[in-house]
Amino acid sequence: MKKRLIVLSDSKDPYINQTIEEILFTSYGDFEQILFLWVNAPSVVFGRNQNPWREIDVKYAEAHGIQLVRRLSGGGTVYHDTGNLNFSFIENHSVYDEKKHFHLINEAIGKFGLALDISPRKDMSIHGEKVSGSAFYLKGMRRLHHGTLLVDSDLEILWNCLKVKDESYKNRFTETRSIASVGSPVVNLSQFVNHLKVSDVINAIVDVFYANSAYEVQTMSIHEVIRAHQSQFLKVKSRHNSWDWIFGETPDFNYCDEQGNVFEISGSTVKPYGNINSIF
Repeated sequence: MKKRLIVLSDSKDPYINQTIEEILFTSYGDFEQILFLWVNAPSVVFGRNQNPWREIDVKYAEAHGIQLVRRLSGGGTVYHDTGNLNFSFIENHSVYDEKKHFHLINEAIGKFGLALDISPRKDMSIHGEKVSGSAFYLKGMRRLHHGTLLVDSDLEILWNCLKVKDESYKNRFTETRSIASVGSPVVNLSQFVNHLKVSDVINAIVDVFYANSAYEVQTMSIHEVIRAHQSQFLKVKSRHNSWDWIFGETPDFNYCDEQGNVFEISGSTVKPYGNINSIF
């Protein structure tokens, strides 16, 4: 019999939720399938190999108290707030099935009379507008598929946070191995279902997961996870919340300022390279 687990977070702290997800991935291998659902306070979450300076309006985020979070997985940059639901499927390699994950989400959303399309990039959309993006991580015999669902998010702040729409700014970054985000038009599910709340979507996803598992599912709170792995929790959370991880892990890159001055940037080291007008 498969051991399945549901964990629902009651924390809005993005670093706590990121840490819980990592602990569930690394320390709960006895469970073949884990569903983790959480909601973050305003934050921008970006892929393991992305450049936050390129993807995010860092000054805007700092001025508005928006946290920056680097994921373990790849993929693009996304904005989180309390109108956005995050889901994680953490599974052993032997039972991992992305098609089942997307089907479960679609079945849950279908309870509200909606149907989601799944693109080759594994985004979910309605009428060509994106409501969900996914990212993936693999280590050993464990696999992670996590994603977002825009329910009632503040789309104006979402776009204000992101630099992906600013081509002139992005062109200042060269000689970089970082992965660039792909911009897509987005829409909230609540645009199609009046008064839809994140809690409604959580309940629908949990109901489908239980039903698909023949109701043979254990539950656990994040507080139980923290108590059982307190030293690991403190260590992992400290890493996720550190400058060295958020900014220092950025792949090396060159940056050209408005005056044409080029700088080589590696971790926390910035070296002048010259002026683009004299170089060429």
